[in-house]
Amino acid sequence: MLLNYGKVYKNPVYEDFDFTEAPMFTQPLVNTYAVAGYNATLNCSVRGNPKPKITWMKNKVAIVDDPRYRMFSNQGVCTLEIRKPSPYDGGTYCCKAVNDLGTVEVECKLEVKGGLSFCRLLLQGVPPNIIESYMRDLHSSNPEEH
Repeated sequence: MLLNYGKVYKNPVYEDFDFTEAPMFTQPLVNTYAVAGYNATLNCSVRGNPKPKITWMKNKVAIVDDPRYRMFSNQGVCTLEIRKPSPYDGGTYCCKAVNDLGTVEVECKLEVKGGLSFCRLLLQGVPPNIIESYMRDLHSSNPEEH
């Protein structure tokens, strides 16, 4: 004899979870000093679903098909490599991420400094602002030597 106590089992109803999200930078760009002639990189991290489309800009102009720049995006880490920059490459750089749910951007300033002296001092760990002050003093005291 099988007893049934009137308990009816229903499959639970699960709501479909919405995994979509607007782009969001989890690591911003940071202001950077570069030494003329030595490759420089700018990095930031972004997340979003659907995967955001990344655009890099310099001084509010999109960087497109310029051989001096290489762009990488891997697992949400976005990198802009500036090949052998010159002082002309200094400016405000922006990384823009866009998907169906929104647009977000981060920016930083890149300063490109020239000269072997600057590079040598930077490699020795001297802060860039101290080097600039030193170089200014050097130039003003011995303008004919530089």
